[in-house]
Amino acid sequence: MQISHNHQLTDLSDVTGVILAGGRSRRMGRDKATLTVDGRTLFERMHDAFDGVFEQILIAGDRPDLASAAVPCFADEFPGSALGGIHGGLKAAQTPWIFVAPCDLAAPDAKLIRHLLPYRHNYEAVVPRTPAGFEPVFALYHKDCLPVMEQMLRAGNYRIYDFYDRIRVRVVETQEMPAGWETSLINLNSPHDLQQLGQEA
Repeated sequence: MQISHNHQLTDLSDVTGVILAGGRSRRMGRDKATLTVDGRTLFERMHDAFDGVFEQILIAGDRPDLASAAVPCFADEFPGSALGGIHGGLKAAQTPWIFVAPCDLAAPDAKLIRHLLPYRHNYEAVVPRTPAGFEPVFALYHKDCLPVMEQMLRAGNYRIYDFYDRIRVRVVETQEMPAGWETSLINLNSPHDLQQLGQEA
């Protein structure tokens, strides 16, 4: 699908790719970031998708085992939730925008990432919405979100849907997304999910 939002599509210097890796992988029973699909770990697959798009990539979560000089990690100030991970990524990034994605996607696609980027102008977040609901951890967030995030997190409110009511969100519906978006958003939460892909748990 051809996109012609504006010329800023090619200038991504204001966006950092943030891989969310602070989860506990309870349902999987082991670290999802290091699970292998077709010879590559899920973390490597997400990194590869980001590497073709963003100059800067970081890890939100205390994961020195995954980090490197080029891809540093930052522990979450408010661990244990998606909102806390996004908050950590925004605080650590040196750019005004971040694109967050989890480290448990089976087939992350740079095409879908690139497709969502032009929607960011004049908003504070860009979030896809599928029949299953919002995709809050495959989305764009601006640093202007930080004050609202911090207020909610300090109050113990981790509900990201409540957060969306308080900022300017560009919701991207499925009919606006490129073909194949469904595959790009398949995440692996349990051994059964792995078996469905024909992989060993």
